[in-house]
Amino acid sequence: MDSAAAHLIRLGLKEYEAKIYVALVGLGDANARRIHEASGVPRPRVYDVLDGLAARGIIDVREGSPLTYSAVSPEMVISHLKRDFETAAHESMKSLESLSLDAQRDSSPIWYVRTDWTIRRYLERVVEGVERELVVLCFDKGTLKGFLGPINRIARDRTVKILFPRGLAAGITPGEGVSCYEAGTLRNFFGLNIFEKVFSAPISREGAVFRLECILLADDRESMLIYTLDGNRMAVIITLPFITSVQSQLFGQMIARAREVKPGSKSEELGRSIRRNAESRRSKKIKG
Repeated sequence: MDSAAAHLIRLGLKEYEAKIYVALVGLGDANARRIHEASGVPRPRVYDVLDGLAARGIIDVREGSPLTYSAVSPEMVISHLKRDFETAAHESMKSLESLSLDAQRDSSPIWYVRTDWTIRRYLERVVEGVERELVVLCFDKGTLKGFLGPINRIARDRTVKILFPRGLAAGITPGEGVSCYEAGTLRNFFGLNIFEKVFSAPISREGAVFRLECILLADDRESMLIYTLDGNRMAVIITLPFITSVQSQLFGQMIARAREVKPGSKSEELGRSIRRNAESRRSKKIKG
């Protein structure tokens, strides 16, 4: 009994609540006197604890004289406690990350974020904080699909533009209000050398491989770069105006020279054709 009660306490029950619930699981139907004797909970406290457990749906009460009590099935109770525990943990993490983010903003205009869960929380905060325009440069469709939900929500009343390398926009179904573009092959410094040669391709430095997945720019004031370092996803948050202003000018020129992609357009057909040709070439190499 002590072991079972200890585990329930770890899931969020108080000591007397756990002892009474464990006692009821063993007793079946029981009145307050028997519960007191089996659980060891002081008699003056038994009724208050029973009322609290009943209010939470952890025990059932049967009318009569005296009242009798029974435990709700352990499977249902444990599932309920786990859900409450996970919700509390999630909300606590969001609150703590919010405090951490505010502290980092006060101390530094550039900082790093690690782990997929934390990156998603920060990304949602960046997206939800957009007041006018969100620009996204996407180099990995899988990463983009993971956070299309928040992007689609803000597109209802704010400007959202997503820029893809040539052929990558195919298969993406953005929400209403989201504009998609393909960079194509641009013969100038801002297009060919930066977008295709730097952003779209992996970069090796001292044995480490960096691959950019997405860049988000919120209102020309906050930028988030999501990338992998030797396969491990990381992100950088930037609020330094010198950098975000340059990014805004650069991304604006890219989009101005890009081709807008509509669902079912020729660009999507071109993307599918590019992938089919690439798969065909790979198949021939394997057979050769």
